[in-house]
Amino acid sequence: MIKSILQLMRRDVTRGVVGTILLKVGSGALAFALFSLAARTMSPDGFGIFATWLSVAQIAAVVGLVGQESLLVRFLNEYQVGDRPDLTKGVLLSSFKITSIAMLIVIAGIAIAANMRGDGWLLILAVSAYTAANAGVMLGSQIARSLVSILTGEGNREFFWRVIVVLFLLAMLLGHRQLDPAELMAVMTIAISVGLVAQIVSIARVLPDLRGTPARSETSRWRSSALHFWLASILEAANQYFDVILVYWMLDPVTAGIYFAASRLANIFAMLSAALYTFGARRLPSLYFSKNHQEFERTLQLMAEVTALCVVAGLAMIWIGGPYLLNLFGPHFTAQHSVLIVLAIGTAIQAAGGPSAAILQLTGHERIYVPVVAANVALRLVGFLILIPWLGVLGAAISATVSLALATIALNVLCRRRTGVDPSILVLLRFSALKRRNYAVRGADSSD
Repeated sequence: MIKSILQLMRRDVTRGVVGTILLKVGSGALAFALFSLAARTMSPDGFGIFATWLSVAQIAAVVGLVGQESLLVRFLNEYQVGDRPDLTKGVLLSSFKITSIAMLIVIAGIAIAANMRGDGWLLILAVSAYTAANAGVMLGSQIARSLVSILTGEGNREFFWRVIVVLFLLAMLLGHRQLDPAELMAVMTIAISVGLVAQIVSIARVLPDLRGTPARSETSRWRSSALHFWLASILEAANQYFDVILVYWMLDPVTAGIYFAASRLANIFAMLSAALYTFGARRLPSLYFSKNHQEFERTLQLMAEVTALCVVAGLAMIWIGGPYLLNLFGPHFTAQHSVLIVLAIGTAIQAAGGPSAAILQLTGHERIYVPVVAANVALRLVGFLILIPWLGVLGAAISATVSLALATIALNVLCRRRTGVDPSILVLLRFSALKRRNYAVRGADSSD
């Protein structure tokens, strides 16, 4: 077994997947440190309000991007393979224009809604600024990932800026200073803006000189794809963050903070899914559009092997170490170990399903992806309305897990039917069966 693992790690694709996963795990560890320290430096109500507004800001950033971040991944790869700098310039200019206008509208909406709720102007300003900066770094990471590297794109989006915030929170904790949500949102905005500037500089250095290149447009293709990408992105963001808002609305800020903490811990598997998407979004489109089917399937197989190892290890860690991890947020979080386990099962199933969503979206089948995610959100909402009054926060976790598992199964079935590719870890069973069959054939031939 050890020999097989060592052989696996020597493969170039495996190293790329593992490197991406390590980046995501490091980012997740920093996010965990950030949120646990925030819980320690805030009152229970304050942390619940912070978690809720952070969830609102994340969804708002996705709404304001209007699907342009996914559209750039889709078309920058295609135009690079096809050597079309005119269309590359056209899609970049179009995306910048659309997102700038949309973000102004979204930020205005946040400010109006917060003012109607009676929130202070400092919190309104902090949430609005964070939404804009977060949207900018999300868009920049997609361009940097395609043109520079995964480290530049994802590192500045999820890793480096969190180091600054964690150090700040450590200083506040050691100084026995209690923060309010507006202060932490402001610090996060400043830190993430540093990452955005680093992305802009790195992209400017590698971007081809397009000043003399006339921009060409494929408006109808971009509009059609962007609409489906936008709907999918909104629904995905709702899957991740709308739960906290609903728990806040149906229960109270303290419970919302508890659910937020448990869901962030369960996201160890969501980090794996995000890492697979990040790696797949950089490697799979170019293989698909260049019709390199053998390498395409080889990449998926190796991704499945790494995923299987990570899922088993992650479930063991949540089962054994969950109470200790929850205690880092505060003693009253520890009692929710069952909620954490239920949420972890759902995200583990999603990770085991592989990058089916990425494959469907990046190979031109984004239209069928949207109804599945919409059904997932609707089912989760119905489950919340039924189970939360009955089981409280555990009911929310059960609803989230069931809806996520059903959506994962549906996406994998669609992916196999539309693309002929099985992205889940079940593909390993097929390869294992083929190997046994080949060995049996070779044995029969040698006996003859």
